[in-house]
Amino acid sequence: MFKTILAATALVASLSAPAFAAGMTACDEASIMKTEEMAKGMTDPMKKDLMMMAMKEVDSAKMAMKDGKTDDCSMHLDNAMKATEAK
Repeated sequence: MFKTILAATALVASLSAPAFAAGMTACDEASIMKTEEMAKGMTDPMKKDLMMMAMKEVDSAKMAMKDGKTDDCSMHLDNAMKATEAK
């Protein structure tokens, strides 16, 4: 019984890691440009703080990409996308 539970837990863990990674934004020039355009397109004065936060995240993503830190770059792009989508 214990072996079955352990095997099921290992299977779930191995299947959830790629699913989580697939949800991260790709760290490439096209994704950065798209995210930056979305941030710049936030013209609502009530969302100025969110736009500034998104632009800082885009800048951080650019620096991470330049330094070869793709995981950090993806994280910053995801944060920027969330800021642009906030209501």
